[in-house]
Amino acid sequence: MSITDNLADIANEIETLSADLLRVNAMVDVLGKPAMDKANEIDKALQSAKDRFATALADQADREREERLSRFSDISVSIPVAGQNLMNTGFIIRYKAKTWDMVLKDSVPKQHECNGFSVLPDDVYDYLVSKKPEAIPGIIMELAPGKPHEAMSIYLQSKARGFVKSNWGALAA
Repeated sequence: MSITDNLADIANEIETLSADLLRVNAMVDVLGKPAMDKANEIDKALQSAKDRFATALADQADREREERLSRFSDISVSIPVAGQNLMNTGFIIRYKAKTWDMVLKDSVPKQHECNGFSVLPDDVYDYLVSKKPEAIPGIIMELAPGKPHEAMSIYLQSKARGFVKSNWGALAA
């Protein structure tokens, strides 16, 4: 059997090996040790194919994610007017995304703008926290220093709740 990273080929190999294993297991009582040895051999090959399939699937997901994120650049987050606290502070997110231009008949970087993180497209959010975490405002990064995913998660959960988790002790007292 050939080793390949093609998901369809690996899936077919898994099905074939599974069927072979069932046939050999059915013959163990009749053939004895040779059938048991063959069953063990097929079982190892089946496990190897499953591992390759999982790796190929993860690699494919990584490639697709990188391709999606490669459309974005020049992201910045600004605070037009600072609020009294984090909950009532507004943010404007500006980024460039490759967008189809009818005149040029090509995808070219165009400026986009969002008023707040709640309306930010998922891929742009992913680009911000994974590729450009330095663009996340310091007021948000203070929630989890050095951990952009966690800081943004805390901010978004706090925004949904209406208060920052660190204020819970004051509310309980």
